[in-house]
Amino acid sequence: MRDFITGNVTVQNTDVLYRLYADIPYVERPNAPELQVMNLYVPEVEKDAPKMPVFIYQETGGMGQAAAPVLGKEHHGIIGRALAEGYIVACPGARGRDTVVDGVYVGRGDLPMTIIDLKAAVRWLRRHQDEFPADTDKIFFDGTSSGGGMATLMGATGNSPKYEPYLDEIGAAKERDDIFCAVVNSPITDFAHIDLAYEWLFSADRVPGLYEGNEKDADVSRRMAKAFEEYVNQLHLTDPESGNLLGFADIDTYSPYLLKKLSEAATKYLSEMSEEERTAWLEDEFNKPVLKWNGEKADITDLKAYVNWNTGRWMKYLGCYDAFIAKPSRENEAFGTQDGSSGHFSVRMGEILADSKDYAKEGQEWIEAAKKNVNGEYLVNPMNFIGTDEVCTIAPHWYMRCGCHHETTGNIFLNLVLRILNCTDADVNWRYSWPMRHIGISDIEQDEAFAYFNRISK
Repeated sequence: MRDFITGNVTVQNTDVLYRLYADIPYVERPNAPELQVMNLYVPEVEKDAPKMPVFIYQETGGMGQAAAPVLGKEHHGIIGRALAEGYIVACPGARGRDTVVDGVYVGRGDLPMTIIDLKAAVRWLRRHQDEFPADTDKIFFDGTSSGGGMATLMGATGNSPKYEPYLDEIGAAKERDDIFCAVVNSPITDFAHIDLAYEWLFSADRVPGLYEGNEKDADVSRRMAKAFEEYVNQLHLTDPESGNLLGFADIDTYSPYLLKKLSEAATKYLSEMSEEERTAWLEDEFNKPVLKWNGEKADITDLKAYVNWNTGRWMKYLGCYDAFIAKPSRENEAFGTQDGSSGHFSVRMGEILADSKDYAKEGQEWIEAAKKNVNGEYLVNPMNFIGTDEVCTIAPHWYMRCGCHHETTGNIFLNLVLRILNCTDADVNWRYSWPMRHIGISDIEQDEAFAYFNRISK
């Protein structure tokens, strides 16, 4: 019998008793043993009580490592809420770009290792499910930012044989790693195209003065924005309700759809305010340009006005994920080598640079560097597994939220949602959350989140 300690947490004026099984190793051959562990919180229930769904909460972000989360620290309200709702809560740690063991960056390499550790944690839960009253057919997996990208991957790549060699290397259990529900918050994902998506949204033609006096970078920005439109057209996305094609052919049907969904988010937010609060928000000088309010609904029609309300400034440098000219990004580090070097990962970015007169040499070097990471980049891109011939198990349920203010990934999020809706039979509960930032929205909007989780799991 495993050792545990008992504890209690007060949630909405109710005390919840639980058992904590702390620092459980979830692989047989860890190379970062302090991280490759999980904390498992099990509500105290009657001996013959029904098995409980499992809620996985992990804090990977910025492509970095994360220790196993502990109940009681700031921003861990969702752990207590899940326990109160009758979920076992598993909190795994994982390697990342900054994990160093004996001078070796063990979270980098051919494939950023975060996703391997998280898959291994799910496999451990299935291997040991009989030790706990766990229903491992009902696994919820929550993540934010690049952790939201991990949640997306967990939902999109269940049981894919492509990850098996990496799982074998660390001694992961030979079990399934598919999940029941991906809980995705503001995901950083689709690395092949994420820089193009960013330049399309925050482009030289949308943010005033952004490239003033720097026409060569403005030209690259416009090339990247155009490449994003070409990529969207290749996805053949459609409006799930009307079936109409969303893209940039003879007319732009993509931008109006994005603005429609942002308008719906703003409508929800403003409708829930008191008259006095809403008037103050609408009359604020910063907010005035972004939308019109007709007394019942918000209407956002100007993408440029929205972008400048969203950021108010340039948030990142040109080529910000696969870093361009400037210092390496977190993503470059994650796709780097185990000796600590950084690496490019987007061949498409290199092609765009090589096609420009000012950066042709850099572009060719970029292409050659990115080719070294083709396999790893492929395996962290869920778009390669959703609606394709890849052998994998797609999660049947998705709970997806993305912020609207100081948010960098709004259009990548839209592509991902539409891909799932267009190419699978999954149940997708999604929307933008106005005016949330790039954060763990499911932790803040707990009543709404658990109403959905409980409906599908119980």
